[in-house]
Amino acid sequence: MSLPVFFSTLAAEAVVGHVLIVGEDVAGHAVRVRRLGPGDELEVVDGSGTRVRGTVSSASANELGIHVTSVTHTEANQPRLVLVQALAKGDRDLQAIESATEIGVDEVVPWAAERSIADWPAKKRDKLAAKWDNVLRAASLQARRSRFPLRHDLVRGTGLASALTETDTVFVLHEAAQLKLSRALAAADSRSSSRIVLVVGPEGGVGDAELEALAAIGAEAVLLGPTVLRSSSAGAAGLVMAQNSLGRW
Repeated sequence: MSLPVFFSTLAAEAVVGHVLIVGEDVAGHAVRVRRLGPGDELEVVDGSGTRVRGTVSSASANELGIHVTSVTHTEANQPRLVLVQALAKGDRDLQAIESATEIGVDEVVPWAAERSIADWPAKKRDKLAAKWDNVLRAASLQARRSRFPLRHDLVRGTGLASALTETDTVFVLHEAAQLKLSRALAAADSRSSSRIVLVVGPEGGVGDAELEALAAIGAEAVLLGPTVLRSSSAGAAGLVMAQNSLGRW
């Protein structure tokens, strides 16, 4: 049976054979919700690749003592998988990044595309960014990840092109494309790419100016398959194909 997993930046300080003390951010949920007590096993991750396994040595709602039995570290994937997710109404963008996290995305970029109905107005931007962070963290713990996805700052419209680099391999998911993503991935040289970037547009599709700006930096328009997927599921489908192409799945 899988052990419960909790998040704490203090995991990076853990030493095998010593007791790691974590505060209320972990203890409250572990004791009150999961009903953990002395002798129970658990894992703590720091979101940057460190995973600590140990046994509860002391427990209260405010503090948890963990006798550390192992400490491991997961290195970052190369190339990294990036999802550029257009903002979408009805929290479909949140559904998208949740699924992407479970599948193994390494970075997410919130994109206010020209045709996005949803937006992050300046006065709410920090709150909405924090909402994305909470989803990424919860999904990472659900998926038992020790390394959480990096969320980039919001980009707008054609400004997305300037946020990408020359070492990125960029695919724009587009229903009118002729090239299938599966073939594009098979033909791509992942060894020369630092990141494989999948761009998912909003409900109204990617705008012509945005397509031109992305094409100018070498992005390819690609087709997922014979059916049209929602903004909430297209990225997940593309990431599964990328993971398979890279031999990770």
